[in-house]
Amino acid sequence: MDLNHFGKLVYFILPLMLGGIFNMVFMKLPVLSSLKKPIDGGTILRDGKRLFGDNKSWKGFLGMILITSLFMGLFGFFFRNFEWAREVSLVDYSRFSFPFNEFFYGGVWGFGYVLAELPNSFVKRRISIAPGTQVSGLKGIIFTIIDQSDSVIGCMIFMLPFFIPTPLEALVIFCIGTGFHYIVNILLYLVGLKNQAG
Repeated sequence: MDLNHFGKLVYFILPLMLGGIFNMVFMKLPVLSSLKKPIDGGTILRDGKRLFGDNKSWKGFLGMILITSLFMGLFGFFFRNFEWAREVSLVDYSRFSFPFNEFFYGGVWGFGYVLAELPNSFVKRRISIAPGTQVSGLKGIIFTIIDQSDSVIGCMIFMLPFFIPTPLEALVIFCIGTGFHYIVNILLYLVGLKNQAG
């Protein structure tokens, strides 16, 4: 894979990466606070522990879907109006038509992102890892890797309706997405938008 194609893969997942960043900013804004309710509704299972915890809220869930949809729509606009966007895009936005257009697929992509995070939260509650905290040792390393890659895997599954990568492209997308997720989480922690790094 040459550098040019690598750049196209970065551009391809950029709407999703921007969606993740801006959703974190959206979560901190004092708007739509009524949606900042836990997805699990406070449900406690038989083990006496929460289903997902307070960190998985409807505001973040719906925000990721909407914001990624908007960014995907913006990239569709670029594709239709600028030659440079058509040259770097791996997705032929011109084949999309309402309702299955770029906004729809952006929403699907964002849904895959947030949906894939829930199993990880479920498992961490079962083994008594509190929301928004990290643990040390091997368990901490394992969950750090999972934390950065679960949403990437979900996105790769949910992108298949509009883009099917080659095995090499899938591997590169996974590495770019996971690495970018980790770096952005550290940066968001440094500027006070996240409670923990990584």
